[in-house]
Amino acid sequence: MNTAEQKTFRLIIKGKVQNVGFRHWFSDMAISLGLNGYVQNKESKDEVEAIVQGDMQSILSITEKSKVGPELALVEGVIPNSIISNVKYTGFIVKYD
Repeated sequence: MNTAEQKTFRLIIKGKVQNVGFRHWFSDMAISLGLNGYVQNKESKDEVEAIVQGDMQSILSITEKSKVGPELALVEGVIPNSIISNVKYTGFIVKYD
């Protein structure tokens, strides 16, 4: 993939998204879409943050899928923000506190 086509987005997913398998679900989705970056819980108990890097189609796809999430999640909203990042992520990981 041409690096000029790579975009980096920060997603904040709000709702019942901690202790429901959201991070692992998100990681599996990201990997299946060929995205790089990471996902982690936020200090606030009702937020997960993800940095996703890849093509715009895949970023839009994971943003839409995140509005539902895994079976036990109750997503109230997804806030996507395009960010400027000089970091080139390789692979996708789940970050733990």
